[in-house]
Amino acid sequence: MNTHQAHLHMQHGYTLPELLIGMTLGLWVIAAATAAYGTSKQTWSAMAAADAVHANARVALRNIREHAHMSGAAYLIANNSNAQLTAELSASEDVGQAALSGINGTKYVESLTLGHWHALDAIDCQGNTASTHTSVRNDYKLNTNKELSCKDLNLIGSTYQALAEGVEDFQLRYAEANPSTQTIQWKTANQVNDMAKVMAIEVCLRVASIQTVHSTKPNPSYTGCQGEALPSDGRVRRTFKRVIALRNRDGVMP
Repeated sequence: MNTHQAHLHMQHGYTLPELLIGMTLGLWVIAAATAAYGTSKQTWSAMAAADAVHANARVALRNIREHAHMSGAAYLIANNSNAQLTAELSASEDVGQAALSGINGTKYVESLTLGHWHALDAIDCQGNTASTHTSVRNDYKLNTNKELSCKDLNLIGSTYQALAEGVEDFQLRYAEANPSTQTIQWKTANQVNDMAKVMAIEVCLRVASIQTVHSTKPNPSYTGCQGEALPSDGRVRRTFKRVIALRNRDGVMP
């Protein structure tokens, strides 16, 4: 047998069973990789949706908190009289311009109004500084596009603009103090006897993701602002409750 014939005799290919086994193993690997990719993509989508929900809630709650802390605040007035510079303390509220008010009702009626002196901070809830009124009164409410919106009621020509999207519910409660009994009771706006005696407000937002994440199912232990079960439509939902103390209520409780 010459060298060429010996070389041909030593060569051989894969048998049909070997090819079938190899193809089956390859398909298993591809299927496993595809499933892992799909799971990873769904997990990433759920995390991105949850992050967007928390981001929208943070924007809305921070805006309300900042203006609530200025609600009813006084400020110093410079008085240059007889060539002598003195400082006077402003009144804490303007007549007809209550620092705190609210309307109780359905989710599109519920609203919160927070007022502060323009001289204290000219920026309203939308970031505008164009108002020439002595006070800024920011009104917060939901619109029909599932957005929490606001505007300065004293700014001429102002319209409601969205602060945060995906907000499905906006509910408020007010902690009204009773000096005679030394107690504080949580009430809705229509139950409050005197807004000047409110020591804190509770803000509740139910926020949903804009995009659906079909692997997401609501946790039965989570409920909305009014104790309702959360819908099961593939969207990520969270309910946020924050209690904001009103800093300028000194002397309400003896």
